[in-house]
Parts: sequence; structure tokens; C-alpha cells
Amino acid sequence: MNSKQYSQRVLPFFDAAAVCLSYYLAFLLRFDFSIPAYEMGNFLRTLPLVLVIRLLIYWRCQLYASVYRYAGLADFINIIKAVLASQVLVTAVVLLKYHGVQFPRSVFFIDPVIALILAALPRFARRLRAEVDMPFISSPGDGKKLLIFGAGDMGESVVRNLKRMGGYDVQGFIDDDANKWGRSIHGVTILGGRDRFLETVDKKRIEEVLIAVHYSRGQILQDLMKMLSGGPHAKVALKAVPALSEHLKKAVPGGASGPMRNIETSDLLNRKPVHINSQAISDIIKGKTVLVTGAGGTIGSELCRQVAEMGPSLLLLLENNNTSLFYIDRELSEMAPRPNFIPIAGDIQDERLVENLLVKYKPQVIFHAAAHKHVPLMEANPQEAVKNNTLGTYYLARMAKEHGVERFLYISTDKAVRPSSIMGASKRMGEMVIRGFAKDSKTRFMSVRFGNVLGSSGSVVKIFEEQIARGGPVTVTHRDITRFFMTVEEAVQLVLQACTIGQGGEIFVLNMGEPVKLSDLARSMIMLHGLVPDKDIKIEYVGLRPGEKMYEELFCEKDIVKDTGHPDIFMAVPEEASAVIMHGQIPELIKVSQDLAPEPVLAKIKQLVPAYKKPNICPPEAESKR
Repeated sequence: MNSKQYSQRVLPFFDAAAVCLSYYLAFLLRFDFSIPAYEMGNFLRTLPLVLVIRLLIYWRCQLYASVYRYAGLADFINIIKAVLASQVLVTAVVLLKYHGVQFPRSVFFIDPVIALILAALPRFARRLRAEVDMPFISSPGDGKKLLIFGAGDMGESVVRNLKRMGGYDVQGFIDDDANKWGRSIHGVTILGGRDRFLETVDKKRIEEVLIAVHYSRGQILQDLMKMLSGGPHAKVALKAVPALSEHLKKAVPGGASGPMRNIETSDLLNRKPVHINSQAISDIIKGKTVLVTGAGGTIGSELCRQVAEMGPSLLLLLENNNTSLFYIDRELSEMAPRPNFIPIAGDIQDERLVENLLVKYKPQVIFHAAAHKHVPLMEANPQEAVKNNTLGTYYLARMAKEHGVERFLYISTDKAVRPSSIMGASKRMGEMVIRGFAKDSKTRFMSVRFGNVLGSSGSVVKIFEEQIARGGPVTVTHRDITRFFMTVEEAVQLVLQACTIGQGGEIFVLNMGEPVKLSDLARSMIMLHGLVPDKDIKIEYVGLRPGEKMYEELFCEKDIVKDTGHPDIFMAVPEEASAVIMHGQIPELIKVSQDLAPEPVLAKIKQLVPAYKKPNICPPEAESKR
């Protein structure tokens, strides 16, 4: 019999019998198991009333709607509410109906206690039976030997799930909280802290280790990987418990039923979940026409996904790469419900196309993510960097102002801070263009500045993955080089949140957390594949590339940093002297960007962005001697 049949067919009959029994037992207890004839008459007269009221209240409180295979505290509280509510009504009705009749009022205090027990019994018996029917996870030899790191809520949930699924023999927990040592969860003992990790792996012959912690799992993972690297422990697999957001997106095979997955690069970051005001974001997007430029890129495509979920009346996807546009078009077409969107193959440098789009569709919100972003390529093509990242932004922003767009958000980069590359300088000039248009404009122009996005096209993470798949070597530019990283999902969430905060002219800076050393990232990624750095996969240091910095920055030296009220979004107020590009400077920028030689455009960049300075290149031979 399934849960629905049990709740809707069996329980009502059981409850009816239980109500009669509890009421009868209340009278028996009241009169020391010898009910006088007169009181038996009271019992029989009031029983139908008690029965009808209790069952109606039970139904009203949805005691027949729960799945009691998973009965818990919430269900028990609901049963208490139903019994108390029905008892209040029973007492009131009986006393009013039989006013003046001698009636044993102590029955009204005895009856609900018995009724509560009898109502809870069949419901939690269903849960107990389900627990008994589960495979006993600690049976020797029952699946792979598993060790769980983290004896908190997540660890407890994993053990319960694995009991239902079977296939694993959980040998114990490891947890850094000494107050938990020696205690157990669902019969699984908490064996000790991190210092007992390797001892436990050896003693219990562990095959897999599951990380079951919500936050700061990056440092834990790196510590455990270092302990397991090399020797007999190298084959011990590390797994992670998926976050709730992954289950909701069905990022794990099997959806929410999968209690574990392989470790991913994003797990190595010490980042906490981003908190956003979804209602505020919905208020600026729902029912609006939204334009996303660079819609096929990493940031642009994620913007399209998240904006589509907010219910815009129309979503415009502008992209000059046909293949990228094809994939995001297909993805949005498969969403349920399907958003109203139009894919547009075109370039932001095409002024006529941009104007036609704004005249025809009248977008109210623009997210400008289109850009040339690859640093070494732009070093060889400075004119194209300026045309796209600076002048393309100018054309789009000018049209937005002329056609009354409500909000315009420009996606910038940490490379725009004291830029050492053409790409960074061109994006810095893009910020200056946006601030120029923000003056005396009804359109709220704003910029958002952040660092590297995990897994984006051409990112160092993807390069490392490709090199590891080929068997190495993994190439790192410098032993000490660091970068900021965040996932594309959280970056776009914060971009959308910043758009709700902006009043016009702001440069928002996202909290990127702690910078990550690329040499450490490379080693960790090699170990994630079950390999040993410098043994199975060699790491080579090749020197900084043209335009590349050793350390990225989020704020300029003279920026004034302001609080926005959101813990992960800051505001940078730049020095006014270099804050904007005025309209009169655009014709000269157009002229030098069309010159065949790069020198004129480089000179103009230096004039507009005095902080632009090429880095001191560390050659490979110098780095190899370190």
C-alpha cells in the first residue's frame, strides 16, 4: 500500500477508532476503571459529538495529507495543534449543549493526552517501518567504505539518504569540533578531528571521502588532498555533497536524489553563498524589455538565463558570434516555461543596427556584456580593443540615453584598475564613457567590476583542464601570480543586485574573496584527477605574458570606497580628473583606432588613462632559476 492510500484510506478509520477509545479510556481513568451508569450515559450521549469534531479538525489540519514515511517534528507539532484545537471545540460544545448537566470535567484534560498518543502512533509507525526496512549502512562489506568529513546537518542528511539508497558502508565521521568526538549520528561514530584523518583512512581501509560541509570547503579540500597525495592514499576518491541550488538546477545526475558528486574546481574556492534580494531584482525586470549584449559569452549567457527566470516581457540577445548565439538560443528555447526572446546576430559597433533595435523594441534595461576580453590578443590588436570595448560602449550608451532606456549596466573587469594591458585600459575607458553619460541623464548608467569567472572561455581553469587531459605539462606563468575567482552564477546574481542599487554614475565592485595562487590551483586540479603534481603531471613556469599582471586589484589607489548596504557589493568613486571621457574626445579616439599603426592609439590611451603602464615582464628563463 502506497503512502497516499495509507493516509487517506487507513488513517481515518484508525483515527475514528482511536477517538472512541481515548474518550472511553478518559472516563475509565476518571472513575478508577468503574464507570457509573449515569456517567456511561454522558459518555454515550457526547461520543458522536467528540468523534465528528475531532475528525473534522484532523482533516482541516491536513493530518491526512502528509507523507508519513518521512514524518518528523513538523508533523508531530501539527498533530498537537489538531488535538488541542479539537479539544477546545469539544469542551466548548459539550459544556454549552449540556449546560446544567453534571459532567466529569476532568475528562477534558485526560482525553487529549490519550488522543495525542493514539493519533501519533500510526503515523510514526509508518516512519519507523520505513527506517527498519532500510539497508543497515554499517554492515561490513556493504558497498564502498566511506568516511564523511563534517558531522553537522549536511552529514546527518547524507547518512539518512545513504541508508535509503544502500551501496555504501559508512565507517565514521571526521569533524574538527572536539565536542562531537566519540558521539554518534544514526549509529555512525564521530571518530575525531583532522589529525586522525589519515589514521582513520588506513585503519578503516577507506575508499571514498565525502566532504559534507556548507562553507569554507575549499581549504578543507586542499588540506585533505595534500594529506592523500602520493603513496598508498592517492587512490582514495574525494566526493562532495551538492548544494541545494545544484539539486534545483538538476546539476547532479539523478536530480535531488544524488547525495554526492565528484569534486569540481569551484569547490576549491573559499566562498560563501551569495544572498540577494530577488524581489528587488524582479521589480526592475519583470514585464520589461531587456537587452543583453554579448549574449553568447560566459557572463552574457548566464545573464540571459537569470533574467529569463525573472519574467521579462521580451529578452533581446545581441551577439556577433553565431555559434555562441545558436547555443544560448537553443538553451532558452528548451526552458519551461519558454521565455519570450529574440536572438539578434549583430555587433555593438554597428551604429545603425543598435539604433534600429532601440527604436523598434524600446528596451528599458540594457546589460552590456559584449567585449574583447583576451589580454594577449588585445596586446597585438590595440585598435580593435578600443573600437569594441570603448567606442562600441560609447555608441550603445549614447543610443540608450537618446531613447530613454531606464537602466544601463556595463560589465567591467578588475583589469581596468591601474591597467597593465590594452584590454584593461580599453575597459577602463569604457567605465569613463559610462560615467560621462551618467551626468545629467535620466538613464541610470552604472558599471560593475569583478575578476575571473571559473570556466569561462579561454580562462586559466579551462586551460589547466585541457593540459591535464593531455597528460601535461601544466603551464603557470609565475610561482607567485594570483587571481580572483568567482562562479558565473554568483557573479551574475550580484550584477543583477547591483543594478537594483544603482542611481547613476556608480562603479560597483564585487567582493571577490581571497585571491587564489595559480600554482596552488594547478596542483589542486591535478590532484582532483587522482594524479600527483610534478610526478604524474609536470608543472612548468613560463613567465608572464604580454600585458599580464602579477596581482589583480579591485580598486584604484585614489578610489574612494563606499558601502552599498550589501556585504558583497562595494562602490568605487574614482578621482574626478580622470573619471570621464567627454564627447569631444571621441572623434580623436575614432581616428586613432582606424590608423594602421598602433602607436597613435597607444599614445591616446596613455593620455586618457595615465595609470596605464605595461608590467615588467618576467622571462621564462629568469623564472626557471627561482
